[in-house]
Amino acid sequence: MAEEIDLPPLDVVADQVAAERESMNSHAESLDSKAGVVLGFAGVLVGLGAAAQSAVSDEVVFQVGLGFAVLAALLAAVSFLPRRYPVLEVARLRENNLTASVEETKLEFLDTEILMVEQAAALVKQKGRGVRASVVALAVGAALVVAGTLAGTGGHAHV
Repeated sequence: MAEEIDLPPLDVVADQVAAERESMNSHAESLDSKAGVVLGFAGVLVGLGAAAQSAVSDEVVFQVGLGFAVLAALLAAVSFLPRRYPVLEVARLRENNLTASVEETKLEFLDTEILMVEQAAALVKQKGRGVRASVVALAVGAALVVAGTLAGTGGHAHV
């Protein structure tokens, strides 16, 4: 009979991996919320641009600003696209560990979860870059729209 390996810190590591998975899920949801806010503001900016007077909307800087607002909306929308999020293949886990010891099964399960956390972290990082780029595009777009509006009105606000 094979000697059982006692892995007492395995539970400690497993708890930390589970906490990290939860942290990745929360971070991904937070990024979705931020992308939604950017998408909303970009939509308002584009809508206001579409209703602008021709003196303002003919300004090149205004048009470029609207282009950046559209880019921000697209980048934010892409952040919402479903991605292949790592999940456990429980049937395969069962088949591979039917005759294994409890400790071996725990270790394989932990290794699988660690791999899932690494994959989720890469997805969250990619999503974060997209949201960051959308925020930058929105800020640039808003600044250019304001500059174009001021240029089109001669620096005077209409009341």
